[in-house]
Amino acid sequence: GPAMARYYASKLWGGETFFVQVDAHLKFAQDWDAKYIAEVKAAKSYPKAVLSSYPPGFEGFTEDGTPGARLCWCEFSQSDVEDHIIRINTGARYRGDVDRPKQVAFIAA
Repeated sequence: GPAMARYYASKLWGGETFFVQVDAHLKFAQDWDAKYIAEVKAAKSYPKAVLSSYPPGFEGFTEDGTPGARLCWCEFSQSDVEDHIIRINTGARYRGDVDRPKQVAFIAA
């Protein structure tokens, strides 16, 4: 599954400054790499920051990119089916109007 594949991909890290893992069905905006580098450098915990988000769908995609969902807060599920599972909730779409990425205790997978 994807978890094992991501693990094997992480073993290819050779000391590079930045390491990126994305879904295969993701479209990239123009200059996406420079935008990500600027965002990770703005993180309060840089250089030990991890950027994680739920990518947007293809609807409304432009070469400038499409705002993804920001991870905002986590809670334990109250559902009987998902008893004691941590739910990562999203807030408003990212609009580029914040000084730095929001820090949360978990990452998207």
